Amino acid sequence: MTTGSTIKKGFKRTIRRMGFDIVKAKRFPPNEIHFLHIGKNAGTQIKRISEVISEGSPNRPIVSHTHDFFLKHLPPKAKYFFSLRDPVSRFKSGFYSQKNHGRPAFNVPWSSDEEITFQEFEHANDLAESLFVEGDLGMKAWAAINSIRHTAQHQSDWFYLRGNFLQLTPPVWIIRQENFDEDLEIFLARAGYDIPLEDLVAPPQSTASNRNDYSDIPPISDKGKENLRRWYAQDFELYRACEDWLDAQKAEMRS
Repeated sequence: MTTGSTIKKGFKRTIRRMGFDIVKAKRFPPNEIHFLHIGKNAGTQIKRISEVISEGSPNRPIVSHTHDFFLKHLPPKAKYFFSLRDPVSRFKSGFYSQKNHGRPAFNVPWSSDEEITFQEFEHANDLAESLFVEGDLGMKAWAAINSIRHTAQHQSDWFYLRGNFLQLTPPVWIIRQENFDEDLEIFLARAGYDIPLEDLVAPPQSTASNRNDYSDIPPISDKGKENLRRWYAQDFELYRACEDWLDAQKAEMRS
């Protein structure tokens, strides 16, 4: 091994120990826009829409990434967007989605940890109310919420080591699930896509997504919501910060 290659490998190891990634610019052409796929935030619908956009705009494609791709994996100048969701709503969706094996869009078998989780907790509210309880029940709740991917992962996880992203490397736009159509329309305009919103957004019944029917299950109680506010405190703060950023951007667009 040459001295030069030894130094290069040592440099890469040092950079990674510091928590940074070495990315190659050729992997991220400047004409691409990247979708960071935070689980249970309308990502399946956005990926479907992104495919339609990319087919009609091959010179400005949208690249949809997996759940394991975070902002730190993109170079600073890359264009990107993502979606957010109220943390309580996302917890509920994540719980029942995996309890139903990801249906209707997927068919995901339970892990051994998930089998225990759904034996211990029949409903999302049961789990939410058991968080922070002292003793065995509280420990079971901790284990359960950390055994389901979409309840274990916090939305803020996608921005670790990039806490100042709204100031340093802001997204093209942010799509809130609760404000989907309006945010999507603004994203299209800011990204330079001349596509009518109605050509992209299909009625819910015709969209292949991970929607669940919550009509016959217990709602999240006040106690459950308070526990979830404690558990997902960083996500509530992220949502607030992103809404403030969106409001500031809208004010600039109006001025």
